[in-house]
Amino acid sequence: MQAHDPDIWFGDETSFWGDPAPYLIWAKRGSKPTVPYHGQHYRVSVVGAVRPRDGEFVSLLISTGNSQLFQVFLDELNRQINPVKRNILILDNASFHKVKHLNWGKLEPWFLPPYSPELNPIEELWLFIKTTDFHHWMARSQEHLEDKVAHVLHRCMDQPQRIRSIANMSAYF
Repeated sequence: MQAHDPDIWFGDETSFWGDPAPYLIWAKRGSKPTVPYHGQHYRVSVVGAVRPRDGEFVSLLISTGNSQLFQVFLDELNRQINPVKRNILILDNASFHKVKHLNWGKLEPWFLPPYSPELNPIEELWLFIKTTDFHHWMARSQEHLEDKVAHVLHRCMDQPQRIRSIANMSAYF
């Protein structure tokens, strides 16, 4: 990678749920396995960006996807990027990504074609986290879910080589 090459980031939002979705399990023929349910639906939303070249990952827990909270994330990402380099942030076409009053700072937004999540490597990271850390797991409370999500995201930030392999596009960067 040349010194003048841009840093390319991929951003996206996702939600983590505190109660398990129905899933396939091994069970004895004729038995009726049950999925626990405590009557509450807990949810935590996250916005994040990954740089597949080296596995750098930045994320922020948010209450919902909107332009004000997205701006908070952009401000944080701007604090963590190399301000001398060109920084491209590739995103989907969520309406709050295209609000005119957003201050992009040193980030240059590029938008994916509509309905093309397969082109965004952060989708692989979200899927990996959900299947390895939240499959068969149930939150006891909203705070329990928030703590678990924060713990998992911090662990990811401390493992850039693992993130690089999960983002699965390192050959292109």
